[in-house]
Amino acid sequence: MGWSLSAPAMTILDRFALTLGRLTAWCFAAIILILVYEVVARYGFNAPTTWAHETSVLLAAFGFVFGGAFCMAEGTHMRISFLVETRPRLARFSNALSLTAGAIYLVGLCYASWRMAEKALWRFSISGEWDPERSGSTLNSPLPAYLNALLFVGCALFLLLVLQRMVSKRKP
Repeated sequence: MGWSLSAPAMTILDRFALTLGRLTAWCFAAIILILVYEVVARYGFNAPTTWAHETSVLLAAFGFVFGGAFCMAEGTHMRISFLVETRPRLARFSNALSLTAGAIYLVGLCYASWRMAEKALWRFSISGEWDPERSGSTLNSPLPAYLNALLFVGCALFLLLVLQRMVSKRKP
């Protein structure tokens, strides 16, 4: 019995990751609109924005953070198929190896992203007011702190999908 990169049936977790991935894909459409607005404002009216760059970077990061989980749920993660298509035993070994390596990597990434999010979000000023990490730009928004938290959520979702694939064994 070997592990499979594609789940036997679509689970709630798979559907959640696919829905989230499709929703975050719209972030890239929003980026295009924001950048068009920025170009027109800057060069057409000599009135550049202070928010366009930072917002577009956040939206792109949001899309990329959940992209891995989306690809895992959809079964479209990159893999080298030449050898595994010709040798079924090699395919089972390759799937098991890639899922195990992915799980180990994602556990480490979840831990690191949790630590980063914790440091970015749980900050307080001397007066005791909540003061999350800020961008340091003209806008100086707290978006980097939220992005750190989103990175943890995206990694955790991806890890759950990998673990789900490891547990859902199918007969070869």
